[in-house]
Amino acid sequence: MGIIFVTGLSGVGKTSVLQRLENEGYDVVDTDNHGYTKKVPTVEGEEFVWDEEKISHLIERRKRPHIVLSGCYSNQGEFYQSFDYVVLLEAPLDVMLDRVNQRNTNPYGKHPDERKAILESFTHVLPKLRASANVVIDTSKVGISETADRLKSLMIMAHQVRI
Repeated sequence: MGIIFVTGLSGVGKTSVLQRLENEGYDVVDTDNHGYTKKVPTVEGEEFVWDEEKISHLIERRKRPHIVLSGCYSNQGEFYQSFDYVVLLEAPLDVMLDRVNQRNTNPYGKHPDERKAILESFTHVLPKLRASANVVIDTSKVGISETADRLKSLMIMAHQVRI
């Protein structure tokens, strides 16, 4: 079984690419939308992180040959050894903010506090994501179809490595 993990900040196209792959029959899980997170206390207040038990069960119980997961959480690195590829989707900040403003499928990023969090993540989180990714795709330079094709090629490579 090949597992591709797609990460990136808000507005880079994770949901759009996963929807494309799902429409083509691929097994995808957007961990933002399927109850795989939990709220935990932090020094600054609270944050959402992956529910480690639920993510572990998700990875272990998959029966299809490939799965594409997506999300962006502070504890995702604990699972990197379970993934064949960690793929970072990124875009310039102005492109991300424009996409967040225009989308109607997800309200996140429209509130000033959320926009501030996106700006802070761009400065502080994105470099960490880039450093830990196997593959980086700038979605301002390639479209959804090309990004989905790249992920499909990674699934093929993951399968070949396991044979």
